[in-house]
Amino acid sequence: MANEPEPSPMLRVGIVGTGAMGVNHLRVACSLPGIQVTAAADRDPQRLQEALQKHAAPAVSDYREMVPLVDAVMVATPTESHSEIAGYFIRHGCHVLVEKPLTRTLEEADELIRLAADAGVVIAVGHLERFNPAVQWARPLVKNPLFIESQRLGSFSPRSLDVDVIMDLMIHDLDIILDMDPSEVRQIHAVGVPIISRRIDIANARLEFASGLVANLTASRVSQKKTRKLRIFQKDQYISLDYKHRTVKRYSLSGGDIREEIPLIPEQEPLANLWIRFRDSIRRDGEGNVGPVAARRALDLALRISRSIETRTPNRIPD
Repeated sequence: MANEPEPSPMLRVGIVGTGAMGVNHLRVACSLPGIQVTAAADRDPQRLQEALQKHAAPAVSDYREMVPLVDAVMVATPTESHSEIAGYFIRHGCHVLVEKPLTRTLEEADELIRLAADAGVVIAVGHLERFNPAVQWARPLVKNPLFIESQRLGSFSPRSLDVDVIMDLMIHDLDIILDMDPSEVRQIHAVGVPIISRRIDIANARLEFASGLVANLTASRVSQKKTRKLRIFQKDQYISLDYKHRTVKRYSLSGGDIREEIPLIPEQEPLANLWIRFRDSIRRDGEGNVGPVAARRALDLALRISRSIETRTPNRIPD
């Protein structure tokens, strides 16, 4: 038919890093329409071959060999290498999806943002909880939060020991809370200790925002029970969100009565939602992603919390 739209071209994707998260990204990318995984790389050849036994994709010995084979890449390597690898692909005109945190430092983040603007490519960051269906259901309800509490607890894993628990786990909730309240974080009170690794393994942070919001966050990677919860309090309303089970409970005060609502939320895999947004956003200048500017803000706050713990003093922004 003359008016029928032309089919969208296939997005050729490369996966750099086939560790725990890289394998998940490989699985999801291979399953989605409009995406073709045309290359995969890992510094451990055995790990790469094991990953590709379940999800077939051409293996390359060095990620630099991917450039002529891909339109976009997923960088699922240790944080210390994000800047180097993502920067390489951006310089060669490839779109980049990179695991959180975006980089180790703000200087590295600023450089990637500058490079992407110069090259006209999309950077998306894997702040996965933004794409959790429970978060997507609850987010439009959050208007002027007064108090937010988050708990993100998990058992020890040798994965991600290149960063502390703030950069590994708490940064998910920092990103969610910063999306809900864009005002400045005026004061930080934080404590944390190393338990199993040489870095902070359990931490608590109390944040005071310019808006008046107070947020209390706890993150641990040395707990027996996995907990992923967010509680939001605003005038006449309380929202309880379970990331793990992807459920929401909403309590509202109306006419002197408290009304409970437990919505039926469609089952969706957050990682698939993230990839769909990334695929579609390439044609919309990155719209719909957690972009590098938002990811930089979460990184900045995570680094401030870590410094506050190291110095054991509140981190205050002068009035």
